[in-house]
Order: sequence, then structure tokens, then C-alpha cells
Amino acid sequence: MFKLAGAFLRKPELLQRAARMSGATPAVKRAAQLASEGGSELLVHSLPGAAQNVLLSTLTTGDPVAGLGVGLADLAISYGGSRALAGSKAKLFGSNLSGQYKNYATADQVRTALETGKGINPATLHREYSPSAAQGAFMLGGSLLAPMALEPMVIKQQQQQAANQLITQSQQLGQQEMLNQMYVPQTADGTLYQTQGLPYRVTQGV
Repeated sequence: MFKLAGAFLRKPELLQRAARMSGATPAVKRAAQLASEGGSELLVHSLPGAAQNVLLSTLTTGDPVAGLGVGLADLAISYGGSRALAGSKAKLFGSNLSGQYKNYATADQVRTALETGKGINPATLHREYSPSAAQGAFMLGGSLLAPMALEPMVIKQQQQQAANQLITQSQQLGQQEMLNQMYVPQTADGTLYQTQGLPYRVTQGV
């Protein structure tokens, strides 16, 4: 299953082909739509930062669930923001907001072409999606903003829970002291001998 998912991430055209099949489910069609226009490549670019935040936030907060939440928030910002810009024709300061696909020849293809004297078939060129600066800013911003926004909230909640536990323990100890009549120190007359907890006996003289 993981190998199949990896193949779809590396080769979104496989997912596009599966979506065009007659028996394709709505989920497959939606996944193909998200993977189009560089979506799969953007997800691949966003995953390492999110995974790193899961580990670091888990160590910082001591809570794996909180770490997972930070990682998911990072992925939502990084991938969601950069994917929203994919396919956009708008420009900012002369730069495209959307990334572009670029075709390139591998070193082996170039060497073979030089040795044989034949050109490189354009159909064999490798195709790679290059994120724009704006998309890169979203991916970097997601990795920075997610822990900055969520970790203090988690830590504050943990501190509040610890304070509540201390208050509860203090109240319980106070109740036990009253029940056991240990709230007033009792010592034998003229000594430092503690008489708390000993049976109390009153003798009357004849």
C-alpha cells in the first residue's frame, strides 16, 4: 500500500490515468485533482518539514498527540497554501505565484547523446515541478508557524492541569489533617515528644 502511494506521489500521471477509468471512485478522482498541477510534488516537498515538527513537538511537549497535531497543522498550511497557488496565472513583483514544470535530461542521456552524435528525444526527458518562491514561503511558513502557534497552547494547558492537581492534592491533605486531628501540633508536656495519633485518654483523680 505504501509503495503504491509512493508511486502515485512520484508519478501523478498514474493517478490521473486511474481517475479516468470508468470504475474510478469519487475519492480517486478527488485525489487526482489534488495531485494535478504540481500537487503531488508539493505534497512531497511539504512532508519532511511536517514529519520533523511531529518529532520535535513531541519532544518539546512530551505529548505524542500534540506533536501529531502540530505536524498536521504544518502540513495543512504548507501543502494547502502552496497547492492553492498551483495553476495560478497571477504574478507578484514580476514572479509567478505558481510553480512550473521543467524538462531536463539526465547525465546519462547527455553522455549517450555526445557519444552517438544523436539528439535527445524530447519524449524521454524527465519532468520535474519547481515550486515558486511564494509556494516555498508557504511551505517554510507552515513549518515555522504551526509549532509557534500550537506548542504554547499545549504547554499552558499542561501547566494549568498540573496546578489544578496541586490544588486538589492540597485540599485532600487538608481534609485528612482535619479528620485525623493533625492540624494542631501535640507534644507531651515539657518535651518534644509527638503525641499525635496516639489514643487520647483522660484520667480523673479521686
